[in-house]
Amino acid sequence: MMQEKVSKSGGAEGGRVLASVSASHLLNHLSMTVMSFLIPTVVARELGLDTVQVGLLSATAQLTSGVFQMAFAVLSNFVRKNLIMSLGNALQAVSSAMAFAVRGFVDVLALRFLWGVGSAPQHPVASSMISESYRDGKRGFALSVHMGIAYVGNMVGPLLATYLATNLGWRMAFALVGIPQLLLASFFAISARRQTPIFRADPNGAPRSSGVKESLARSLVDSRYALINLSQVLVTAARGLNLWITYLPIYLVSVKGFDVGTSAMVVSAFLAAGSLGTIVFGWLGERTNKMALAAMSTLLTSALLVYLGVFGLSGTLLIAMIVVMGFVSLEVVVALQSYLSSISDDVTRNSAFGVFFTTGFVAASFWTAFVGYLIQNYGFSVAFLVMGCVSLPAAFIMLRLGYERS
Repeated sequence: MMQEKVSKSGGAEGGRVLASVSASHLLNHLSMTVMSFLIPTVVARELGLDTVQVGLLSATAQLTSGVFQMAFAVLSNFVRKNLIMSLGNALQAVSSAMAFAVRGFVDVLALRFLWGVGSAPQHPVASSMISESYRDGKRGFALSVHMGIAYVGNMVGPLLATYLATNLGWRMAFALVGIPQLLLASFFAISARRQTPIFRADPNGAPRSSGVKESLARSLVDSRYALINLSQVLVTAARGLNLWITYLPIYLVSVKGFDVGTSAMVVSAFLAAGSLGTIVFGWLGERTNKMALAAMSTLLTSALLVYLGVFGLSGTLLIAMIVVMGFVSLEVVVALQSYLSSISDDVTRNSAFGVFFTTGFVAASFWTAFVGYLIQNYGFSVAFLVMGCVSLPAAFIMLRLGYERS
């Protein structure tokens, strides 16, 4: 068995790893946001798509990404991780170019499916690369930087999407965001020679898969991993990023009467707050009980959603609540990742991240589709109430995990 030769304390090598995978993560979230923002606001109007179809398109991308994440996580034990990252970026670039061939719902569905496959390596493979490059004292903050930088892509996305779609059309907007991903795919392919997979073939050419099977079994059976994944399933109902990017513009434009430009600014402010909050909570989490912080964030998010569902808000107060919700809600998944990484060895970590992100993305696809159904049939108030109530139990699970370990 050979471990990848990476720095356990960060340093120059850790910095290079963090910079490259964070750039990939930023572009991943930028392309996701451009698509997720333009599909409900521009593409749906041109192609005649309804709210349920919009939700299905978003759910398809998440579900596809979730299902393939486990496959890429296992594959990363045998194939250089940079090659897997290269493949993911290349597939997303191709899916962006497919915009020129779109004529209806099925075409957009195929585009989102391929995009989801390309997105799949980013979370489990990149998070594993970061975890292998930083020791426990710095790992949580490195993961928070990785996630926080990605939210910059989400923040810029609505504004960039509006500008490009207004001046060049939505098809060109899709295609243009894929160009830097194609360049990054080339970079990962070139730099892959410096890596060695964890499991190498034995002298007879047979892969050493027993360690992978054992690590996968542990990440499925161990109660701590199960509670982490359950927490993610529940909390995704309230803080699913694609859910917010998909439905927040609809809520602001269709229910609150915002124009598309103002809606884009509010969504960007929500994501900017999320980026800042992720880094701030990541820094605090290395100095205190990160799971207790995540539990408090989840409690506050649930309370804000229930209040919004029962009483509602408008104008400046609504915008302020949305910004606060972004600050406290989007960091929770980083705390769960950091906790998962801290209880895993190098071999188990790949499988654990695969299970974690597969579970999260499958849950996100379900919640995105289900919330779309609630909005279509019962309105946003009921949807907010359900989101707040479902995510609430996750806070108590996180408290248990945090104080068990402390």
